[in-house]
Amino acid sequence: AAEALLVSRKHDEDPVRWVYLNIGRFHGLAETEEESIKYQFLTPDCDSTQTGPCIVAGPTCDSADVLYETHKVEFPLDLTYGDRVIILNCGAYTTTYSSVAFNGFPPLGVVVI
Repeated sequence: AAEALLVSRKHDEDPVRWVYLNIGRFHGLAETEEESIKYQFLTPDCDSTQTGPCIVAGPTCDSADVLYETHKVEFPLDLTYGDRVIILNCGAYTTTYSSVAFNGFPPLGVVVI
């Protein structure tokens, strides 16, 4: 489970939004390298059925922390700061891929059900 930290556009007429999540490539999503794995996302806090293309990035401001740029992810148009973003099928390896305190961020939290 992730959270949207920022949803923005580079300019007002840009059809593509940037969605920055509170987790990224250095927080367990290493398999997004070269967009080799295309995760599916759920946005339970959004009501809109209309979607638009988004570039998805992590929180570190590192240029390598862009998860999907070529493969745009369709997110609801009402996605905003604080909304939950559920990442499906990311699997157990995400915990081993998580860096410890990369750029001062805490390691990935683990919840066992």
